[in-house]
Amino acid sequence: MRISIRTVHAAGVGILLCSAPVLAQQAPKSPAGDAAITEMQQQQRANPSTPYVPNQNREAAVADTRDGDWMDARQWLVQAQAAMRAGDMGAANEFLERAQTRILSRSTPAALAAEPMRGERALQITAAREALQRRDGAEAMRQIDLTLAAR
Repeated sequence: MRISIRTVHAAGVGILLCSAPVLAQQAPKSPAGDAAITEMQQQQRANPSTPYVPNQNREAAVADTRDGDWMDARQWLVQAQAAMRAGDMGAANEFLERAQTRILSRSTPAALAAEPMRGERALQITAAREALQRRDGAEAMRQIDLTLAAR
């Protein structure tokens, strides 16, 4: 079977005609740089008191050395108090986050799984974390004390 030059040319022209709409499209404009990095930089400019990720990783590593398997929410709160007294706001925040996670981790019927937990201790820990972000150590310590007294 012999293919003529005319058939090859016709096939080539057909392929070009079919691909013309695709070639005419332009790639969407994307912002320079990675979007996640840009967002992180904007957040850092908006709230410079937010710790950098390496600092958060360091605080998490320190908290991990406390043998978290046996720590309950009350013990994490006591650790947060000690960190506050030592002036280590980053560690205090990490311990508060872990205490809050312990309080929020609960067994519940499947029908109620989508409902958020409403508890005074969880709200007080949230208030303590917010006070830490504002660099209000006295209010953070007061909220931790209230949470420990509520048990």
